[in-house]
Amino acid sequence: MKILVSINAFKGAVSTVLATDTVSEELLKSGLLVEKCYIADGGDGSVDVAASMGANLKYYDTYDPLMRPIKAPIAWFGKTALIEMAKASGIALIRPEERNPLKTTSFGTGVLIKKAIEEGAQEIILGIGGSATVDGGIGMLTALDFKFLDSKGNPSWIGGESLQNIKTIVKSPINFPKITIASDVTNPLLGTNGASYVFGPQKGADSKMVEFLDNALAHFNDLTKKYFNIDIANIEGAGAAGGIGGFASCYLNAQIKPGAELFMDLGNFNKKASNCDCLITGEGALDKQTASGKAPYRVAKRFKSINKNGLTIALAGSISDRDTYKDTIDIALSITNKPLSIRESIENTNVLLKSFASEIAKLLAWKEKKLN
Repeated sequence: MKILVSINAFKGAVSTVLATDTVSEELLKSGLLVEKCYIADGGDGSVDVAASMGANLKYYDTYDPLMRPIKAPIAWFGKTALIEMAKASGIALIRPEERNPLKTTSFGTGVLIKKAIEEGAQEIILGIGGSATVDGGIGMLTALDFKFLDSKGNPSWIGGESLQNIKTIVKSPINFPKITIASDVTNPLLGTNGASYVFGPQKGADSKMVEFLDNALAHFNDLTKKYFNIDIANIEGAGAAGGIGGFASCYLNAQIKPGAELFMDLGNFNKKASNCDCLITGEGALDKQTASGKAPYRVAKRFKSINKNGLTIALAGSISDRDTYKDTIDIALSITNKPLSIRESIENTNVLLKSFASEIAKLLAWKEKKLN
């Protein structure tokens, strides 16, 4: 029996690399054969996963969501640059009391994209999870030499509050390479399921800000239609990262793809899966959102497409809504061994994962022995 281990991060607790390595080590101790494929979805930790795959990390001067100077990495696979928005414009870079999507900007992400272009990138993969912004990407686009002007001809691009003031758009002279957006979000740009209403509160928006930002994004979309003849509101996933998903597809001619699918390709998932009988995947929670395209679901679905009779096991801290993903995930198991608070679960995730993986390893090794 050979097992493919591909586990997403347990958010706030254990990284993809640590989770995958921990489970793999326990399986190896039981004499099982193991393949590993590190996975990410375009959010926090994507650059670190790329580095584990052999990418070369280089650090560049840029800006955080409040325009404070920082350094952030780009992961290079030859002439392909992988950029993680969370490293420059991420919510983790600012304190909770600083969260305000009227003020936070994606400018720092644009700086990284421009650096990659200047260094000769032939393709850019932009992971947009974990952002602190709802600015429609105007900060990022300004760094890429687009101009957004108010009624007096003054620049208007810092934060979501600037969207409402834009009257004129001047296109960038840059010749952009192929750009792919890595995202696991399918939300539209506008409305109660859109960028502002769903993600705004997570980024510090109160109810008034949410309504304002939704209207501001609608205004920016109307202007974009005028200049580009494209309606961003009709693009699936346009609401990702405060509208960057949709507007980047227009202004940068970018293509939105599920982040997990991109990372499976980078990690040579198909070849590894073809030699394996069982997949172990997982993340912090398996719930009704899992089947909407979360990494464990996508990993299990692809594994099943390669190995129709293969076994898929998913590990998680909490499990609910089992019926929504039972067609792809054969066995869903919680790693918790007693009632725990959220804080206790986060602090002990790797210990719990290691202990549970040890038991799984014994079971699979026993089955292997019986079969032989």
